[in-house]
This record gives sequence, structure tokens and C-alpha cells, in this order.
Amino acid sequence: MQSSCDLVIIGAGAAGLAAAQAAIKAGLNIELVEAMERIGGRAYTDHVSLPAPFDHGCQWLHSAGINPFKTMADQLGYRYWTEPFQIRIHDGTWWVNDQVIQDFWGFYEATYDKIEAAAKAGDDRASAEFVDYSNPWANLFARNYTGYVAASPEHSATYDIGRFNNTHQDWPVENGLGSLVATTFADVPVNLDCPVKSVDWGGPEIMVGTKRGMIFCRAVLVTTSIPTLRESRFNFFPQLPDWKRDAIERIEMGYAEKIAFWFKRDPFQGLDMHFAMPNWQDSPNAAFQVHPYGRPQATLFAGGHYARDLFAQGEEAAIAEGRALLAKMFGADILKDIAANKATQWVNNPWIGGAYSVLRPGGGEARADLARPIDDRLFFAGEATSNDAFSTVHGAYRSGVDAVSAIVKALG
Repeated sequence: MQSSCDLVIIGAGAAGLAAAQAAIKAGLNIELVEAMERIGGRAYTDHVSLPAPFDHGCQWLHSAGINPFKTMADQLGYRYWTEPFQIRIHDGTWWVNDQVIQDFWGFYEATYDKIEAAAKAGDDRASAEFVDYSNPWANLFARNYTGYVAASPEHSATYDIGRFNNTHQDWPVENGLGSLVATTFADVPVNLDCPVKSVDWGGPEIMVGTKRGMIFCRAVLVTTSIPTLRESRFNFFPQLPDWKRDAIERIEMGYAEKIAFWFKRDPFQGLDMHFAMPNWQDSPNAAFQVHPYGRPQATLFAGGHYARDLFAQGEEAAIAEGRALLAKMFGADILKDIAANKATQWVNNPWIGGAYSVLRPGGGEARADLARPIDDRLFFAGEATSNDAFSTVHGAYRSGVDAVSAIVKALG
């Protein structure tokens, strides 16, 4: 690792990797440092725990028509599914019929329309204020919302829903989106297992203290998750200005975890890939992705505070809860055929701390403020800085590329 360079990039997730690639292409001398022992951040495909790739984090090419990773997937031979999103609903006793599901979709779409309209009108409140909780579908809507946003309607802002650039093309990557990210940036040089301890930007040169020593540089790009900034995983000297710390406080970390169950035989023969959603009193904020890519597998997706509280207890507790829900929805006999299972642990990862960012109600322009550089020396990127593609790997990617454009201009 060099002792001096033009730019230090902190974090080798999609934003940091994209920034490093763009910075090298622009002729900057850089160091990319990563606290973990792998690249990708929240883009991580597990090739060991199951007989098929399992994405612990991002899995979908969201808004695929404008997503640069679709082009990368095509170039590298990664397969993705383009079939429409399908659901089944379990009422605690049995599966409801298709007409009832259409009733739910009607309420679902009308409610999202109200939230989006509020955002466009500048009404920056909790999304929950635009949900008609007297409607029998309201609680299922809230659980579905929580699974998608990683926070409940009470804890997230209309602005996020209204500003997200959604082309309604959500295409899961069969080979693993995390694997696609790792392959795309395999040639980017990274200092792994190299956490940053301090960023001293008070003098003529910025000093970045790391596990492996000090680096002197002209600019720093921070791409780490919201919890690392809120919990001071590394310290800034002097402290960040009040407006920047305020922006960080107006953005929360959402929670989304998974448990993958692999079966000895295929219990879902004849069913296409779909989401099976629980809908009874006190149903958890969870749903199963059933028969993904035709595999003998069901993956529990858990969201919001339910995911945070359950998975913070560890993998064993999460799997036990997942097994109980699996048995309730598909029958107890299905448990006999479980051949392998694996639970994610994002909430317990000290360098991640959850799923992706969520704008707090009343958070206003916090994402834009988080993205704004300080004195053309400290720059920020990552999905949390994106106004219209937050929570996505392509939003992180674009934020890194955009930050480097600003850095090149600032450094002359």
C-alpha cells in the first residue's frame, strides 16, 4: 500500500469499486481500502452453503431497463429472469383464490399512488399516513411495503417512494448478483482487511489512518453504510460540519434478512417462482420466495424491525423461526426434507449493520446533503446518497462514478 496518492476510497462495495475503476481510468493515483476480507459490500453471493448460488444481499436487477448491471450481465453471461412478479397469499388456514389476490393488488396500487402523489406535492411525511388502515388489506400492504423498503410505512418517508425511478422491471439474477459485481470488478486493486481508523482533513494534506498505516492524499471518498457513519466506526478530525452530521441523522438503516431452505426433493413441482405471503392476525413481516429458478428451495425474506430483532439473536434463532413459518404455510412434513439451510447476518455485521438506507419522515433533502462534498476534499457516495436509486446496487454504482467526476474536477 502506498503512503501517498491522489485519492483514498473507503469501502469496496459497488460504489467504491465503481469509483476506483473510474478514477484509475481518469488517471488518478488511488488506494481503495476495505475493512472486510472480500469485496462487494452488500452484494455477496454465497457459493458454499447451498447446492446453488445464494445471494445474501442484493439479488434483483431493479429498473433493469436503465440498470448498467444488466449490460454487464449480458456481457458476462449471467442469467436473469424477466417473468412478471407473482404472489400467493396464505390466510393462516389455506391459500386464497386468484380473485381475492386481485382485490389486494387493487388496494396495493391505489395506496402507492397516494404515497407517490403526496411526495410529488412536497408532502414529506410518513408513508403510513396515506394507508387506509380500515381496509382489510392494509396490514398485508404494510408487510409487503416493509419487505421492499426494509422499514415499515411508519418509519419511512413519502419522498423515497415518490422519487425512486421505478421502471417495474425487477429481474433476479440466477447466477448471483453479488457474483456479477465481484466478476465485473475483479481487476480493481483493493486493500482487504484494512479498516480505516481516522480521517484527518485539517491540514494541507489529508491523513487517512488505517490498520496498515497512514496514507496521505488530496481527497477522500467515503462509500460506507449509514451505520458506520452514525456509529463512528472511524473518526473525522476535525468533526464533520453540523449540516453533514444532520443529513446522516435524517437517514436510517433499514433491515432485510434471508433464510434459504434447500430440500432433498422438490416440494413445489408445478409451481412457478413466486412469493408466498402470510396474512393472518399478527403475521410477521416476512414472505417466502418459492421455487426460485425452478430449484427445490424456499427463501424466507424478512424485513424491518422484525428482521432486526430476530436475526440479531443469531443464525440458529432465525432458522428456528423460519422453520416454524415454513411448517405453518406448507405443512409440517416439509421440514423432513430440508437438506441445507443458511441465514444471513447483516444486522450483526459491524461494517454493514443492516440492509440499505431509509429516509426518515421529514428527512427532506438528506440524501442530497449526504452526497454533497466538503471543501472539495471529502466526498461521499453509496446507495444512501442516491435520490432516485437508493437501496440498489446500480444506485451505488452510479453514485461512485458521479463522485469521481466531481473529484477529477476538484483536483484539476
